[in-house]
Amino acid sequence: MKFASKILTFLFVATLFAIPAFAQTGAIAGKVFDEQGKPATGATITIDRKSNGQHFEVKVDPKGQYLHSGLPSDAYKVTLVKDGKTVTFLDNVRVSTGATAAADFDLKALQAAAGSDADRAKLAEEKAKQEAVKAAFDQGRTALQAKNYPEAARLFQEAADKDQTQHVIYANLADALSGARKYDDAAAAYRKAIELKGDEAAYYNNLGIVLGNAGKIDEATQTLQKAAEMNPAGAAQSYFNLGAVLTNRGRTTDAATAFKKAIEYDPMMSAAYYQLGISYMGTPATMGDAITTLEKFIAMAPTDPNVEGAKALIEAAKQSAPTAYKSEKAIAEEKAAAEKAAKAKADAEKAAAAKAKKGK
Repeated sequence: MKFASKILTFLFVATLFAIPAFAQTGAIAGKVFDEQGKPATGATITIDRKSNGQHFEVKVDPKGQYLHSGLPSDAYKVTLVKDGKTVTFLDNVRVSTGATAAADFDLKALQAAAGSDADRAKLAEEKAKQEAVKAAFDQGRTALQAKNYPEAARLFQEAADKDQTQHVIYANLADALSGARKYDDAAAAYRKAIELKGDEAAYYNNLGIVLGNAGKIDEATQTLQKAAEMNPAGAAQSYFNLGAVLTNRGRTTDAATAFKKAIEYDPMMSAAYYQLGISYMGTPATMGDAITTLEKFIAMAPTDPNVEGAKALIEAAKQSAPTAYKSEKAIAEEKAAAEKAAKAKADAEKAAAAKAKKGK
């Protein structure tokens, strides 16, 4: 009996010793689901103690769950390992005495989050690009307004290089290049704007002008006529622009036709009458038309800055126009000159007669 008593005493002491050791531990448990949202059965969870590197492992059960108890109070790194490869981990999972810390892994949710992060990164990149495009464009507009055409063209080209989808960038680039007298390059930029927005009549109108300035009259004429067809409300301006291009190239007869078309679309376009009148000054046969057209311009726009020029043109036209279009001053001067010539002729004839009579 004495021997048995010693055994019981030993067991009692051992039990008392174990109780405080158990009280210093806790557990880590969690649920693990794969990319399809199903239990990640058979995956391994490794648990590494942060303070001393002590290592533990546990398998995920058929329900996608795991539990590892008896872990000393500390911070742990909990890692999901699948097919021998680390998938993801949770750092600083803290185990407290007598408590179970949760460390779940949802690969489907992680995948979605990763996709969201990628989307956010892409959006941030796109936003940065657009901010750079806007900055270059705004600076280009400032340079264009200051008539610093080379700098404006450089900035608009920078914006276009970053974003090839905005027609308004190419249109402003074309304006800057036109201002710099690079008409072929300006035409190419307008064509790019038209490629992106083919229903914008203003782009055809401006393209026609730069083509005309580049000396490509036939192409300019076709382009401006297309602009007029696309936008009948703006057709008068398109034909007026065509007339201006033709005038600058010395094609006054064709210019007159264009100005008449402008007036046909807008009978109140006084500027078209003025330019048409100038076109008529090109030949003696249309000098009378020049007078009546310029007089109509003056009547329509008496305060226009070109009125004095129109009056001077009318006076010049009347000097060489048929009598019906001549001014009273011109008629009086011609009458006085004719009377003087007649008198001189009569005096000469009289003197000749007297001389002949004396000779007899």
